[in-house]
Amino acid sequence: MELLEELSPLLCGDEAVFENPVTRCGMLHLYTQEVAHAVSGKRLSIPTKELADNLRRKADWLGRFLRRQEWLDAGNGEGWFNGYYDDHGRRVEGIFPSGVRMMLTAQVFAVMGGVATDEQIASIVRSADRYLYREEIGGYRLNTDFHELKLDLGRMFGFAYGEKENGGVFSHMAVMYANALYRRGCAAQGWKALHALAKNALNFSRSRIYPGIPEYFRSDGRGMYHYLTGAASWYLLTMLTEVFGVHGQAGDLVLEPKLLPEQFDEAGTASVCLTFAGRELEVVYHNPQRLDYGRYKLAAASCNGEALEKRGNTALLSRARLSALPKGRNLITVTLSER
Repeated sequence: MELLEELSPLLCGDEAVFENPVTRCGMLHLYTQEVAHAVSGKRLSIPTKELADNLRRKADWLGRFLRRQEWLDAGNGEGWFNGYYDDHGRRVEGIFPSGVRMMLTAQVFAVMGGVATDEQIASIVRSADRYLYREEIGGYRLNTDFHELKLDLGRMFGFAYGEKENGGVFSHMAVMYANALYRRGCAAQGWKALHALAKNALNFSRSRIYPGIPEYFRSDGRGMYHYLTGAASWYLLTMLTEVFGVHGQAGDLVLEPKLLPEQFDEAGTASVCLTFAGRELEVVYHNPQRLDYGRYKLAAASCNGEALEKRGNTALLSRARLSALPKGRNLITVTLSER
C-alpha cells in the first residue's frame, strides 16, 4: 500500500513513545508541521499486514491506556468511563460534591469499540440504569444533572437540564448504546434501551409526536425535533443485524439471532423481511419453547427447503448460493432448540 511520505512519523510502533506524553505529542507535532502548508507528493510503500499490525498495536495500547487512566470505580459494582476534560483540563465525570457526573456517550464508544471489559460493561449497565435511566421519558438520558452552568465544556450546558444535549433522552446515543450492548452479547440490556424509546414515542399522550424517532425526549417525555434520520437508521440497523442477527460477512449472509422470549409470538415465531445482495428474503425463526437468548442454539436452518451451512451457533448462506436464488421471495427458516 502506498502512503504519503509525511505519514511516516505516525507509523512509529514503539510503545515507550506512546507512554510518554511529551514524545507522543512531539510525534504528532512533527507530522502536523510536515503537512501544515503542502505535501511533497512523495510516497512510501508498506505491506498491508505490517500496516494492520501497526494499527492493532496502537489500538491495543490505547485500549489499555483508557482502561487504566479513565475508568472510574464508584464502588458497589458500579463504574463508568470518563469521556471528557473541560477547557481547564479537569476531568468531567466522576463523583463530585454536587453529585454523580456520568455521560452516556463515553460508555457507548468504550463498549462498542471493545475498550470496556465484560466486567466493566456490567458495571456500566448498573450505573446507567441507576443514574441515567428514566423509563417514563424514553429511557437513557445523555448525562446526569451537573447542577452547574458549565460553559467550559461547550454549548450543551447552555441548555436547561433535560433539554437537548444537556440531559435529554437523546435518541441517537440511546440507540447506539443499545447497538453497543448487543454487539457485546448483552441482548436484554440492549433491548431495554430500544424498547423504552419505542414505547415512549408510541405514547402520543406523552410524546405528542407521530410515531417515529425524534432528536430527543425532553424532561416531561415530549418528543422534540421530529424526525431524526440517524437515530432511525441506527434503530433499524440494530433490529435487523443484531436483534434478528441477519448480517453480511465478506459477501455471505450470516444468521446469528439475539431474540428474547417476548419478541416471539404466541406460536414461538419471529420473522423479518429484507433485501440482501439483490434477493428478497423472509427469515423466520421458530422457538417453540420460547427459550431465552443464551439458552438456545440453531438446531436447523434452510433456504427454500435446502439446508444451510452451520458454523458454531450461526448459519451461513454463501454468496454463490445467494446469487443463484430466484427472483421473488425466498424463505429462510431457522429452528432454535435448547443448548
